[in-house]
Amino acid sequence: MTDQIRPSEDSNYDFYFGPAHPGSGNFGVRLKVRGEEVIEAKADPGYLHRGFEKLMEYRNPIQNAVLSDRVCVFEPLNWNLIHAEAVERLMGKEVPEKAKWIRVLMVELSRIQSHLIWYAGTSLGIGFDTGFKLALSYRDYILDLFENMTGGRVYPAGYITPGGMRRDLPNGWKEKVTWVLKKLDRMVEFGKLENPVLEGRMKGVGKLKLMDAKELGATGPVLRASGMKSDVRKEEPYEIYSKLDFEIPCEKEGDALARYSVGFREIEESLSIIKQVMEQMPPGRIEPVKPKPSYLIPEGEVFVRNEVARGEGAIHLVGDGSGNPYRCKIRGPSFLHQIPVLEHLLKGCQIADVPAIYWSLNPCPADMDR
Repeated sequence: MTDQIRPSEDSNYDFYFGPAHPGSGNFGVRLKVRGEEVIEAKADPGYLHRGFEKLMEYRNPIQNAVLSDRVCVFEPLNWNLIHAEAVERLMGKEVPEKAKWIRVLMVELSRIQSHLIWYAGTSLGIGFDTGFKLALSYRDYILDLFENMTGGRVYPAGYITPGGMRRDLPNGWKEKVTWVLKKLDRMVEFGKLENPVLEGRMKGVGKLKLMDAKELGATGPVLRASGMKSDVRKEEPYEIYSKLDFEIPCEKEGDALARYSVGFREIEESLSIIKQVMEQMPPGRIEPVKPKPSYLIPEGEVFVRNEVARGEGAIHLVGDGSGNPYRCKIRGPSFLHQIPVLEHLLKGCQIADVPAIYWSLNPCPADMDR
């Protein structure tokens, strides 16, 4: 009787990965499988839609600075910066020189803690529980810094705001940052150790050819892991990146392990950038930006793009002269990585490799459900 009801090897089945899955977050993928092989994958987003673009039409730039925190919970300061730059360019506002250095300090710290979440998620997805716990514990050192500097551990309440900063760095910030950097150096050393679990689960898995990466719109670490050195901080330097010396980590294999390797090497580069910023930070204090009636969006439009932790993040801001944005289009890197790239990589893989491939793309469902 059992043999009569057992499905044949040619039978296809629908299988869900997420959204109620520890390896997916607020995101789902509909998989069609034959045995253990995935023969088709269809992304199923929309579980975290909060309507940021529409909400910004009813708020002024200072209020939207706080709202920009929520675009991606993993890197709110980076989205603070993109929004602030868009408003400043549209309004023709100048930013104090020291504020530019503080901004880069904060977004690079944010890049590191975001990459640590990436490492933690990847470790959880492949069953490497030690890596998950270790990465999140080291991330906590940076969150303590954020609490001291901005008043918020995760959401900085628009710390990077149009016109400058919501407040200057607190007393003793340099000593605190130096102490945290020493801690993070230990995490980097751990990441360099030979890890048979990571290699066994990720090497040769989810290979993305460079031509496919370009055609599918991949950016950031995903594109660099396939062999292309592309980084907005180098190609179109913003703030004070043109004054800093750093490399663009790149791999050629294009598999999940290569994407992981690029991410970890980027942590090293961010540590180097932060050390340079600390050495060259201009002296003196900056005047905190306070909400003013003059902070209104004029008529016009502007497009600003930055290099966030996951790739290229951008905002297209349009003003009609009413004071609030007429339109704010947010383009997060996860939209292309979690739909066309993920669907492309999952086809033909094994079910057990789905979490490894998914997390190797460093997803953030929030910045696509905007």
